[in-house]
Amino acid sequence: MGKYVLGIDGGTESLRASLFDLQGSQLAVYSAPYDTTYPQPSWAEQTPSDWIESLKKAVRGVIETSRVNASDVACMCVDTTCCTVVALDEAGVALRPAILWMDMRSAEQADRISQLDDPALRVNNGGMGPVSAEWMVPKALWLKENEPTVYEQAAYIVEYQDYVNHYLTGRMCGSINNMTIRWHYDAERGWPESLLQSLGIFDLMQKWPKDVLKLGDIVGGLSEKASSELGLVQGMPVAQGGADAFVGMIGLGVIKPGQMALLTGSSHLHLGCTDRMFESPGVWGTYRNAVIDGVNIVEGGQTSTGSILAWLKRLLSEDYEVLNREAEGVAPGCDGVLSLDHFQGNRTPFTDPLSRGAITGLSLAHTRAHLYRSLIEAVCYGTECVLEAMRKGSYSPESIVVAGGPTKSELWLQCHADVSQIPFVLTKVSDAPCLGSAILAAVGANLFEDVSSAVKAMVHVERVIKPNPDMKSVYDSYLKQYKTLYHTLANSRQTVASRKRKMAASVKGLRPIISPSILSADFANLAQEVAAVYRAGSEWIHVDIFDGNFVPNLTIGPPVVKSLRKHTDAFLDCHLCVLNPQNYVDDMHKAGASQFTFHFETLGVDYDLQKARQLISKIKSTGMQVGIALAPETDAEMIFPLVHENILDTVLLLSVKPGFGGQKFMPSVLPKVEALRRCNSKINIEVDGGINLENAPLVAQAGANALVAGTTVFAGPKPVDEIVPELVTLISNGIERCTNFSM
Repeated sequence: MGKYVLGIDGGTESLRASLFDLQGSQLAVYSAPYDTTYPQPSWAEQTPSDWIESLKKAVRGVIETSRVNASDVACMCVDTTCCTVVALDEAGVALRPAILWMDMRSAEQADRISQLDDPALRVNNGGMGPVSAEWMVPKALWLKENEPTVYEQAAYIVEYQDYVNHYLTGRMCGSINNMTIRWHYDAERGWPESLLQSLGIFDLMQKWPKDVLKLGDIVGGLSEKASSELGLVQGMPVAQGGADAFVGMIGLGVIKPGQMALLTGSSHLHLGCTDRMFESPGVWGTYRNAVIDGVNIVEGGQTSTGSILAWLKRLLSEDYEVLNREAEGVAPGCDGVLSLDHFQGNRTPFTDPLSRGAITGLSLAHTRAHLYRSLIEAVCYGTECVLEAMRKGSYSPESIVVAGGPTKSELWLQCHADVSQIPFVLTKVSDAPCLGSAILAAVGANLFEDVSSAVKAMVHVERVIKPNPDMKSVYDSYLKQYKTLYHTLANSRQTVASRKRKMAASVKGLRPIISPSILSADFANLAQEVAAVYRAGSEWIHVDIFDGNFVPNLTIGPPVVKSLRKHTDAFLDCHLCVLNPQNYVDDMHKAGASQFTFHFETLGVDYDLQKARQLISKIKSTGMQVGIALAPETDAEMIFPLVHENILDTVLLLSVKPGFGGQKFMPSVLPKVEALRRCNSKINIEVDGGINLENAPLVAQAGANALVAGTTVFAGPKPVDEIVPELVTLISNGIERCTNFSM
């Protein structure tokens, strides 16, 4: 029997192979990178064969570096990112690039799923949602709807980890860990059959692995091909792994009820062990038997933690060591400085993507040390709010084992322990995912009876930061103020948004209007990006609705509007590139659309003025404003009767073909703008496509007062709080010079 075990961690940017002995000492580590491509905004893809090439390099590299004989390696186990989805043929060959975990192309599908009332969705914030576009079902649904040929040809739709294990052993199987936490699988209920049935993808279950293995179960022996390419012994057992963070729990020794792992860096991930099953607002899970039998996992998260300290460090151009030392000299409560850590929204427990950071209570007496400590304290208060939400579900951790860069700060550690009055534990090996995989390999090779005995032998506590009981009452008062600060700012934001919405809903005349298209936004952070342009002065947001006909294989429906309406009070300027717009009126109204713009050329209207009038009447009866759109090849004169009748609020002129942003502006739209403005001096004339700082004045001078400027606003040369006001000024100045107004 071999003396060593191999832990493999397939991360976002690279694959790392680590060799451990049975005491948990890391003998060597070797990393091999791979590339990520970003074919469209919010998309991220990797080539599966690149994972295998990096695996070969890393395994051979770690064996060579350690100088251990390959025959002395008893077993290997792989953890990977979750949920990186890949479609494979019967032989296990990828049919397309893998859709990386961070890819948000399925945001519309995820929102549609979140609208369902299905038992499988209880793990998503107690059924209140949202459902993340990162998860398996939204991505698979996107494949079926947008790449039907790939979906039909796929024998398997699985994850990165399943693909690698198939390469290693020739067996296609799945991990109970990945399936439970991101596939809506449950060890007792089984597959999410009713959910898949409701979505029309019941056949997806036939593409998922039939065998579901527990962590540490043996997938199979190393194949002849894999053993030759990796330099390992043929037939060496391969143990089942799981998602990197959850396998990292094992590497931190967090496997018993009452324990919690805090994995930190730019953000916080809280993973707690409980012997109970519960669902509660403000938390994710619980995930039944997701790591080991009899232990369920509850999940929480903070979006901005280490990242906000890094932000201040960059502003101050100072070292962490100096900032921590100075902050240690500031008393708890920071002499009245109180911060909110929601710089990129809040994941749990408030689930508020529009919340933003704040630093309050400043005076001229305060120093940078006060600012730095106040941000640390805000992060700690945020963690305690997560723990409070978990306690409402009857889960209260007895200790928190922590790993990540911020643990180098003694102040950070002690403040966390004091605010939550929980011991914080540091282990000897900080590379928790690799050690966790190595532990599972040791169990799979029968070197230990079970995960618990392997953890006892291989995970070693380095030190414990104990809470100071005297600090409880001190921090409790500041924690209360922290929660009050969040709710006060949230209420204020809603009040201001309500006023803006009333203004936006009554847009009349020729106000200069910027309507950025979400097609150019980062869908991974869509709510935040929309909030940013709204704050910058863009009261309109342009939402293109597609049915897959105007733009092949592109489908964006009313659920996107509904999701946006949950997060913004902006005027949702909806442009329907669909064949039968009359079928969408009720759904768009219910979703929260402010304006319904349909194409004159579409099948449901077909250049027929009377059909257009009937549709306009139907739209107006709902209270929505109404617009009519013309493709680049359609003459403006065709809708002059409608414009003269003053029954339209907006005419939208496309200066590019319908589809994604970034296309070149077509100047042929300018005579159409001029003709329409001479026809009606009051109507909104909106131009969509290729708008930038150079051509915006020309379009406005021709008579357009509304511009769709997605790429320029969301991905332009300047921050949104600069570009939006600049575009508004350009429109205003252009309209003043316009000579095409009717008398």
